Amino acid sequence: MKNFKLFILIFMMFFLPCLILAQQAKVNTENNIVIDSLLLILKTDKQDTLSVNIQHALTSKYLNLGNYHEAMQNAIQALQKAEKLFFKNGIATSYSLKGNIYEQQGFFEEAMDSYLKSLKICEEMMNKKGVANANSNIGSIEEKQGNYGNAMNSHLKSLEIFTEIKDLKGIARAYNNVGIIYSDLGDFEKATSNYLKALKNWEKIGDKKGVANCFNNIGIIYLNQGNYEKCLENYLKSLKLREEIGNKSGIGASFNNIGNVYQNLEKYEDALEYHMKSLKIMQEIGDQQGIARSHNNIGNTYLNQGNYKNALENQLKAVKINETIGDKRGTAIAYSNVGNIYMQQGNFEEAINYNTKSLLLNKKIGYKVGIKDAYYCLSEIYDKKGYFNQALIFRKLYSLTKDTMLNVENSKQIAEMNTKYDSEKKDKELIKKDAEINKQLVETEKQNLQRNAFIIGFALVLLLAFFIYNGYHQKKNANELLEEKNSLIENQKKLVDEKNIKITDSINYAKRIQQAILPSREMIEFLIPESFVFFKPKAIVSGDFYWIHPVDDNKVLLAVADCTGHGVPGALMSIMGFNLLEQIVKEHFIQEPAKILNDLSNKITESLRQKDEFGSVKDGMDIALCKIDFQNLELEFSGAHNSLYLIRNGKLNEIKADRRSVGVSSSKPGLFSNHKLKLEKGDCLYIFSDGFADQKGGMKNEKFFYKPFRELLIKNHQMEMVEQERILENVISEWKSDKEQIDDMLVIGLRI
Repeated sequence: MKNFKLFILIFMMFFLPCLILAQQAKVNTENNIVIDSLLLILKTDKQDTLSVNIQHALTSKYLNLGNYHEAMQNAIQALQKAEKLFFKNGIATSYSLKGNIYEQQGFFEEAMDSYLKSLKICEEMMNKKGVANANSNIGSIEEKQGNYGNAMNSHLKSLEIFTEIKDLKGIARAYNNVGIIYSDLGDFEKATSNYLKALKNWEKIGDKKGVANCFNNIGIIYLNQGNYEKCLENYLKSLKLREEIGNKSGIGASFNNIGNVYQNLEKYEDALEYHMKSLKIMQEIGDQQGIARSHNNIGNTYLNQGNYKNALENQLKAVKINETIGDKRGTAIAYSNVGNIYMQQGNFEEAINYNTKSLLLNKKIGYKVGIKDAYYCLSEIYDKKGYFNQALIFRKLYSLTKDTMLNVENSKQIAEMNTKYDSEKKDKELIKKDAEINKQLVETEKQNLQRNAFIIGFALVLLLAFFIYNGYHQKKNANELLEEKNSLIENQKKLVDEKNIKITDSINYAKRIQQAILPSREMIEFLIPESFVFFKPKAIVSGDFYWIHPVDDNKVLLAVADCTGHGVPGALMSIMGFNLLEQIVKEHFIQEPAKILNDLSNKITESLRQKDEFGSVKDGMDIALCKIDFQNLELEFSGAHNSLYLIRNGKLNEIKADRRSVGVSSSKPGLFSNHKLKLEKGDCLYIFSDGFADQKGGMKNEKFFYKPFRELLIKNHQMEMVEQERILENVISEWKSDKEQIDDMLVIGLRI
């Protein structure tokens, strides 16, 4: 039955365009008739507000047909007329339409400039619908540029206003845009929920373009989940509607998407045909973003066919276009595709270079699908290169990211990293000891040679010329032996240097891994807009880490942890702690802070085999963990050594932590306490490790201490969160001066 459905879908893919060609021709004819009628009215009409509105209508018609040149000409003329007439509504609409044209062509900076001008005018006129539309447009640009936190804020503003004025079309658009952001961040369940809300409203008002976009977006989710049958079903629904209304840009996008399905089904000739159709349409209408996307997909198809030359040519075109228009996500995807081509050609250095660029850019914009793909590609490259430890690390990160996105159980451990670090550390120590022993042997040998030389010299005086030759011969042998020893020392030194380089490289890989698992600043700003993260590791990698998890739309779990040690040992503990927190909350569904810490302590004890006094590991962590309910203004807190500061009306209240650590078997026994309290608007919360207060400096080279730290927070708590972070950085840098940083520093602040 399933195969039969798939056959029907593929059959429809071949014959659907033929069946609706007549409908498309009819739509194009109708659009042309409308355009001709509007142009006729425009010629006979006066230069008044009606004339401006007619040119707005013409702009929309040309835009729908993909005729960007005519659309822009009419938008500019409408703007000029509206400005002469002081017609503010007309000016705002003209800027909005210009933004639409720029956005569809992929010129995001120009589009943002036009949308902001439209927003300013609508706010001055208190035009609620105009403000909502402008926020929606601005959010769309921010999403495409990877600024997800700002994008979500813009779309939620538009949703609130559209709901207030009961604009069903606007409500549908807002839900769809929120769904796109959740899809980008890998939360497919919330994305689908928002898409279905949008679909319901669009169907209610009969908006075919909106319905088509919604089906397309739902299809993308099924594609990411590997459900090609459902994906095709939604893509074909979208294509049919776009053909019916003559939406060229949408038709081109549908062809691209269908080509991607063919690629996944390994039907590369069919995939290439659809991608070429898409490229032709995008070039006709001047859609830069669509052209870049088509080159990407064509390049991928050629790569699957083994045609590396054409594959690389198309991917580099995609890179250039995306960089030019400022499409960060498109650039990251193109970087990864170029890297994959180099990997297939055996050029591993360029492959690593491009995939690393892709990973860092995806991390910067918080695009989880791209992060997952970059991890997978780097794992494959290092595996082919023979660097199996690095390959294993990136494979684990790929699995972790994939399982997080798809909500699949993930219980993999990091023992391989620990073993790798211990082995390299022992190698380094053995090499150093070996070099020291060899140096001592050479010094001893040198002293013996000097003594023998003295004896030989004295003997020369006594035994005359006979022994001169004999002494010369011995000295020559001694010099040769000395040269051998010096050469041995030099070789040992080179070996130590090589090992040091490898160890440093490994530590830098550990840094990349740690950066990859930590929540991005964009994600934290998205979940807690008024917040800051002051994070200053002592070494390349850190024993401190922070963690955040959204419980639902209005609640978050937030933690700051300080693991035993710093540097690589601390980083290993931090990665373990981070993964265990993810496991406890996502798999065991525990949400009370104290219960989370109890479970975390038990799991660390089990993982590190902290069972008896003899031979046990005394490693663990201090942690502050809170659950914040922003809707009901409630806080739950539990801490291990690390307290929480709450500042309200200029007064600081310390919610004290339990005087025991997490995961250390010799720590005080018992369960962690769970504190509950009510919050008020304007409350400031701070959680932190001990690194800031313990930093030595000043005239007497003493600790900063907690009392001055609290006074510093109270003094500046009313300032913007970004400014508070800057003050912390400046104060501790001035205090430390040129002295060594003694520990990792981590402070998180937020305002309710």
